[in-house]
Amino acid sequence: MKSNTIYRHRTAVLLIVALLLSVTCTFAQRRSEEEIKRIQDAKVAIITNRLNLTQEQSAGFWPVYNEYAQKRREIHREQRKIMSDRKADGKTDDQVLGNLKEVQALRQEELDLEKEYQNKFLKVITAAQVIELYKAERTFNDMLLQRLKQKN
Repeated sequence: MKSNTIYRHRTAVLLIVALLLSVTCTFAQRRSEEEIKRIQDAKVAIITNRLNLTQEQSAGFWPVYNEYAQKRREIHREQRKIMSDRKADGKTDDQVLGNLKEVQALRQEELDLEKEYQNKFLKVITAAQVIELYKAERTFNDMLLQRLKQKN
């Protein structure tokens, strides 16, 4: 029975890696909605595999996680906007310092968001699964960045 579980786990991991390879091979400068969907599907597969969610946990977890991820994406977008739109060239030190403070405030907002949602996650999954969630996100991001580097 244990070898069957290991086989299924390995198969799931191989499918995820194959999906990631497929996604990153087709990743172009201009990402279409279909490509973004495939990336999101790969992320969901990795998280689902790592957390080993029950059906009940899954039903409670995914709406909370999707809300969290959307809010976090908005914070990251704002950070990128500040950093790219407000270059230091031709600005006074006070203006540049103001931009830095805005980015720091957004980082604090992201930390506060993580604390808030950690409590929400703990209502539907275990603390060990929350740790696995963070690890799975890091693994996914590292894999995606690695594939993008290989492409370029």
